[in-house]
Amino acid sequence: MPLYVVPRTGLYQSDEELAAAADCAPALADSLSEDVRWIRSYVVAEEDGTYSTFCVYDATSPEHLLDHADALMMPTDAIKPVVATTVVAPDPEPVRVL
Repeated sequence: MPLYVVPRTGLYQSDEELAAAADCAPALADSLSEDVRWIRSYVVAEEDGTYSTFCVYDATSPEHLLDHADALMMPTDAIKPVVATTVVAPDPEPVRVL
C-alpha cells in the first residue's frame, strides 16, 4: 500500500484533549478498515498552546484516508503521498506514547 502523511494543525486544544485521544488510540487503530493502516503519529506543541499531529498511514487511496477522517470527524489539512524515505537512525524512544 502507498504511504501517506496527514497533517492536522491545532487538532487538540489542551493537554486534556490530547490525553483523551491517547486513551482512545488503541481502539481507533483496531477499528480501521483493511484499506487504511495507521503507522504512527507525531504530536507537536504549537506556539498558541494547541497540539498538531503528523500522522503516517498506509492506505489503498487518499479517498480511503478522507473516509477515515470523516468517520472520526477529524480535520485533515492535506494528504501527502510519501515519495521517498531516508532513515538515518531508528526512531528514538517516544516521549509519550499515544
